[in-house]
Amino acid sequence: MTKDLPIIVITGPTASGKTGAAINLAEKINAEIISADSRAVYRGFDIVSAKPTREEMRGICHHLIDIVDPDLNFSAGDFAENAKMAIEDIKARGKRVIISGGTWFYIKALLDDKMLPPISPNQKLRDELEKYDSDKLFEKLNALDPKRASEINKNNKDKIIRSIEMCEAIKGAISSYKREDNTLYDSVWYAPLIDRETLYKNIDKRVDLMVENGLFEEYQKMIEKWGKDNKIVRNTIGYQEFVEYEDKMCAVDKIKQHTRNFAKRQMTYFRSNSKIKTLPLPELLALEDI
Repeated sequence: MTKDLPIIVITGPTASGKTGAAINLAEKINAEIISADSRAVYRGFDIVSAKPTREEMRGICHHLIDIVDPDLNFSAGDFAENAKMAIEDIKARGKRVIISGGTWFYIKALLDDKMLPPISPNQKLRDELEKYDSDKLFEKLNALDPKRASEINKNNKDKIIRSIEMCEAIKGAISSYKREDNTLYDSVWYAPLIDRETLYKNIDKRVDLMVENGLFEEYQKMIEKWGKDNKIVRNTIGYQEFVEYEDKMCAVDKIKQHTRNFAKRQMTYFRSNSKIKTLPLPELLALEDI
């Protein structure tokens, strides 16, 4: 019975080959894929999030892609709630479940065996924190919780504010909070084994291809529709650089740099997660009996 089989997680840093590996495995084991990508959830963020095209999906049903507009903040809690509904739907139809993506906050919110406390927004605190720039906020978070800070893009103001809010609520570091048991699903985790030099080359090639495929034009459409001050647009690597730099080539170089920095943080987290079994990409693509 598929209900007794574990959920398969295929994660890893950006541009490591995990999306193709997940689709390849889904074809073999009659599975559907739940995307764990904090930008693929937004409509219109196609090139910037490297969403798989219909051709690349090869007929595999994907969930949690294109489900909200960027005028709404979609949290890890929102992801977990939507993913649980998708999991039950997929299992009810006798199929396996694959979680594919590199947004570890999303995956942890769904599958981590320990759950963060439910903390309501503190609007007064948020209004106060909004007065500061990202650098000052990052310094504050780093003082409160260095581990949490190391997992966050220092330019992601919304996520930094939320983390500070959580630390203030529990009067301590959220990363060391003693969490309640949240084991809902058995899971097995895989990630492509890739060296940093190869990964960085993949990232540079991907960014060049994204630009060739219309990344800047997609950014223009987003700001025309949602405005330059839209927080999701401004906090998205691949868009924020066009906001900050008038010179297009300079912006593209910064996209590559910021993406490499992001991938480095991802690799640090994935190395620290003992659940993840890393395999060379050819071996990951050859998986078929899980």
